[in-house]
Amino acid sequence: PLHLLCFHGHGGTAERLCNQLSERFFSQVLQSSSSTSTSSSPGDVLEVTYRCMDGPMPEPSRRPEGRQWWRYDEGDQGDRPQDWAEMERAALKIAEECYNSETPYDGVLGFSQGAEMVHTLAVLKHRDDPRFSSRAAPKFGISLSGAVNPGHFESVGGGGPPRGLEGPRQGPDVKHRTSFPMLFIGDFFGDHWYSAERFKETMAMYADLARVEHRQAHIVPELSPSDASLVRRFLQRFSSGS
Repeated sequence: PLHLLCFHGHGGTAERLCNQLSERFFSQVLQSSSSTSTSSSPGDVLEVTYRCMDGPMPEPSRRPEGRQWWRYDEGDQGDRPQDWAEMERAALKIAEECYNSETPYDGVLGFSQGAEMVHTLAVLKHRDDPRFSSRAAPKFGISLSGAVNPGHFESVGGGGPPRGLEGPRQGPDVKHRTSFPMLFIGDFFGDHWYSAERFKETMAMYADLARVEHRQAHIVPELSPSDASLVRRFLQRFSSGS
């Protein structure tokens, strides 16, 4: 089976995300798999296991047990990290989980701020960061209602250029796209947290992308049968049984 590592959103928890994925998302994807298995060989049936991990920092504004991957600037109302080192700390925690897991993770999935972490890994892999460039590194990503964090493209030591001015870019762009496969799932025009332009800019980073659009705003979505089949086909690419 495919083995995925999953990241919750800002103020969420690993347990909460895993419950949402089980009830709304993978139940429909795997049901799509079983419903087609009658006309397919046994090797075509998709199996998925997943583990959700908690972010390294507390974020109790929504629920006492809430966690976050980093704090946002502008009193948690901005887009960039309040402290770039917090983002680096989160990436290191994920790298340690990947290396210490007895079962290698085939891919990563994230919702909201957790999806920003998925794009972090794609950016770091594009830069040949050794933590995410070895055989133990995940081979694909799934982004639920999230986009890349602009802080990844700014100067590490100096804090980046003033807002609105272009600074040194160290990562993929429309001219130098990353080959890391990415499945985007979102309400790309009605998310309310991420703008349509930000989704567009993030998708432009990827040469190998698939897209599933819904109309459920900012949420771990329930998938229609056709959308569940699209997700299944994306995952099937990386399944050893396919």
